Amino acid sequence: MVEYENKLNQHEEKKEQLRVEMVQKTNLLVFQLDRQEQYLGRENILIYRVEENKEDNDDGEKVLFKIADELEIYLEGNEIQRVHRLGQKRRNNENPSPIIARFVSYKKRNEFLTKKRELKNIKGRQHVFVYEDLTPLRYNLLKYMQKSCSDTFTSCYTRNGNIKAKLKTSEKWVTVTSSDDLFKHGIDVDFKRWAVAKYLTTNSTAKILPSVNSETKRPIQATIYT
Repeated sequence: MVEYENKLNQHEEKKEQLRVEMVQKTNLLVFQLDRQEQYLGRENILIYRVEENKEDNDDGEKVLFKIADELEIYLEGNEIQRVHRLGQKRRNNENPSPIIARFVSYKKRNEFLTKKRELKNIKGRQHVFVYEDLTPLRYNLLKYMQKSCSDTFTSCYTRNGNIKAKLKTSEKWVTVTSSDDLFKHGIDVDFKRWAVAKYLTTNSTAKILPSVNSETKRPIQATIYT
């Protein structure tokens, strides 16, 4: 009887080990795909709070050229791949649909991001904002850091799809692209508050464990263990 129970326990332990390994590999793949998705959006920008033209449903390109002129950015039609509103037309302009613009040149896209702060000095553009096109996972990670990591970071911003955060202890700037980077700084991510559960293999009782490289024995990805 004792021998049978030992074999049963060994079987359950092995099954649990395999399940954990599967969860780690699945979540690691999620972050790898996220990096690829972010790279594909490297020529994009998002423009928020621009009022929608009631007479023209496709006014995104006109808006982009007007903002370029106001920021003194030389822009030609062949430098744009596509520009349009996201989502359906809103009935009021209290929360207009954002505009997404994809450029042919990564350099041209950066011109808008470099000069975006000048919009606050332009009449009628004080409430217009230009941002990088982040993946949903990175966008939610940024929001989580801004709301829940004030004990570790004093400020956060994005550059080239990566989140830059300033450490409170040393005032050093670090790069954050996944929950693993937070794990390195002693932050156990609360996935109930970080709205990415639908991207990862997790449930309401999830907690963080590091996935370890079999050769270096160092964490390679903060992973969900359920």
